[in-house]
Amino acid sequence: MKTIFWYLPSGLWMVLIYLLSAQSVLPGPDVIWADFFLKKIAHMVVYFVLFFLLYMARTHSMRPQRHQWILPLFLTIAYAMTDEFHQSNVPGRTATLRDILYDTYGAVLAMLVVFRKL
Repeated sequence: MKTIFWYLPSGLWMVLIYLLSAQSVLPGPDVIWADFFLKKIAHMVVYFVLFFLLYMARTHSMRPQRHQWILPLFLTIAYAMTDEFHQSNVPGRTATLRDILYDTYGAVLAMLVVFRKL
């Protein structure tokens, strides 16, 4: 039961990401560079939070281990990849490697914050 409690927030966050990805057109500013900038920042923030939630679940639901960050990072990047695949099947949306990289940057940034390297 303890494990489910800690993984529930990350599961709900993944559902939110899925629902946002299922929208055919996301509203944004009329200025093209601002739209690009805000969407990429949003990618980083969303996957920053996902890594953090998965890391918290991992550290609180299992015995501490030396490299506790590996599984949360792998799961975050894997979810980013599946999210882009999902977007490729949504009308008006496309999948890009660049978005996966921004998602990964967000996860790595969260990892640096967790380990107080930033």
